Amino acid sequence: MKNKIALFLMAVLVVFSPVSAGITGVSSIQAEAAVKNPVKVSLSTTTPKQNSTITLNVSGVPKNTAYTGTIYYKTTKTPVSGKVGVANKIKISRATKGYKVKVEIVVKHNKQTYKSYAYFTPR
Repeated sequence: MKNKIALFLMAVLVVFSPVSAGITGVSSIQAEAAVKNPVKVSLSTTTPKQNSTITLNVSGVPKNTAYTGTIYYKTTKTPVSGKVGVANKIKISRATKGYKVKVEIVVKHNKQTYKSYAYFTPR
């Protein structure tokens, strides 16, 4: 009988241990937050006219670090690339007026991959 109680108590300890309950002092959310995204993406304007040129700037990691990305227009996706700290001129052509365009930038630095976004709405 004592052996059965001892086994039961050990099973309870395993099931309700701090590790299995996720009470380890650092949650997965905290671990993800520990790797903060330093990359910032900015645009010269968020409401450009059709057929105009906007300037894309990427910062937050060392200058001249390469980046790639995609501009998501209403019906097309356009690849974009450049270097951090170097202004990148982008011709928006006849982007649909009133449609919010997403600019996604991906930077790889120190064995980490960071994604940042900016948006513009043509007028």
